[in-house]
Amino acid sequence: MRPSVLEPVRTSTETLTDMVFESIKTAILNKALPPGGRVRESTLAAQLNVSKTPVREALLRLRHIGLVEATADGLSVVGPSVVATREAYEHRIGLERMAAELAAQRIDAQALAEVLQAATLSLRSARSGDRDGFRAADREFHTAIARASGNGRLAAAIDECLALIAVIRDRDVPDLGESVSCGQEHVNIAKAMSSAAPGAVAELMQRHIEHVMGMALAAFESVEQAR
Repeated sequence: MRPSVLEPVRTSTETLTDMVFESIKTAILNKALPPGGRVRESTLAAQLNVSKTPVREALLRLRHIGLVEATADGLSVVGPSVVATREAYEHRIGLERMAAELAAQRIDAQALAEVLQAATLSLRSARSGDRDGFRAADREFHTAIARASGNGRLAAAIDECLALIAVIRDRDVPDLGESVSCGQEHVNIAKAMSSAAPGAVAELMQRHIEHVMGMALAAFESVEQAR
């Protein structure tokens, strides 16, 4: 019998569906659920020791985000793809450009301090070689700007987009590199929030994500050539 690849979920303040979603997403990220592998609702429910309902709801969300896809045989984990990587980042550019522009118009002192703190921490972590620290600060930086936009729907869409990007980046191109330059771009965007025109802040955000997209596509193509 094949051993379980997912740990049973435990009680917390999160909803059961949220917990199941995070568990499956983590399994996709670490390839316990491999790219292209079949995703079976009943198998996941048994491994997680939950009913099928929260698994079904989590899989619907994962499909909406783009981490699983429908095939002739049912749902499967998405595989590495240059097209999927490019489309995910282009989608992110549209969302985060708008969030940055709105945040520049609406941000208050506390939210600005949170954005600047995350940006500064991302740069500090990058310079010290703390990859995990950089990624946590990177996520908080973009999430803080999304919150500061004052648009809940936009912030939720960005959160979903970041979940997809995290898997594409960390699973398929883990050695992206150049985090110091990204951290400096974070700081530049954060400082511009309080001094530049909203359109200029939006332009900085777009250039930043285009920069990361370029690195991700180049790293992906390098991995493909090495196979």
